[in-house]
Amino acid sequence: MESKYPESDARTVFSALPEGAIVDILKLTTPRDACRLSAVASVFSSAAESDSLWESFLPPDYLEIVSRSSESPSRRDFSTKKELFFSLCDSPLLIDGGRRGFWLEKQSGKKCYMLAARELSITWGDTPEYWTWTSIPESRFSEVAFLNEVCWFEVKGKIDTDMLSLRTKYAAYLVFDRRDSYGFENVEVKSSVGIIGSEATENIIYLDKDASEEEDTEDELVSIQNVRSWINDTLTQLYSSQEPDKELVSFEDVRTWMNKNIFQLHSSHEPQEPGVSTKGDGPYPNMRKDAWVEIELGEFFNEGGGNKELEIAIKQFDGHWKQGLIIEGIEIRPKND
Repeated sequence: MESKYPESDARTVFSALPEGAIVDILKLTTPRDACRLSAVASVFSSAAESDSLWESFLPPDYLEIVSRSSESPSRRDFSTKKELFFSLCDSPLLIDGGRRGFWLEKQSGKKCYMLAARELSITWGDTPEYWTWTSIPESRFSEVAFLNEVCWFEVKGKIDTDMLSLRTKYAAYLVFDRRDSYGFENVEVKSSVGIIGSEATENIIYLDKDASEEEDTEDELVSIQNVRSWINDTLTQLYSSQEPDKELVSFEDVRTWMNKNIFQLHSSHEPQEPGVSTKGDGPYPNMRKDAWVEIELGEFFNEGGGNKELEIAIKQFDGHWKQGLIIEGIEIRPKND
């Protein structure tokens, strides 16, 4: 259906408005929408740079949060509120003694946090026999938790709900490295997210990539045992076809032939980065852009109305030993369906 008013008439109407009125209109949108409008219509350009506009997109308590940063004051000096907004989106701040990370979601301005491993409650976490605290260059925090060996795996994190954006659906994620982990293969891990004293949402998750490779009728590759059996059968067939008076094919010929046929066997499957879930959102880990792995633990809708304590927990204690996991922290960010 065509608009009742031509586009040129709409521009004329907006051009007749004072800039303050246009700013008030843009405040009813989102940071992303404000940038888009300024890009397609020059009448919005000046208003879209207004400090008043970008102040409205910043959290009401942003000054208090920024004051908790351990970084130098010069890091927080910006000529415009728009610069500050995008800095908080692109360059997370370490706050509360470096035990938490804070940033804004760029499209909405909603608050995001990561609780460092040191901010978490890890069962036996201060016992060197079971856990080691170490520094690695890949982490934004000064320390990460390295799992030496435990059979009782339990990690909890807490955050006050008044630190989160109101009327926002959040999801919590465990951020970790499992390249050298052992004992989590196809093992169910329980996760929960909820207000302390209330019923929490519980989920079953998997921390190892093998869990996402379970049988799935048409979608999954054949098992490694079947591949090995197939290799043995085809090699036998290849060599038995040789005439007695002729030399067997060389090893290089065999390897080339096998590689070709194995490629054909798997050609219907898209190559993936190790550990990337083929099932989208679900109980399987996904690779992040920062080279860590994350797994969704659960969701929470922050309605507001009084400060409460949100608890996120991960548990696995079936009695067998687990080791090698590196925990960076628990990330809490808005979830957009």
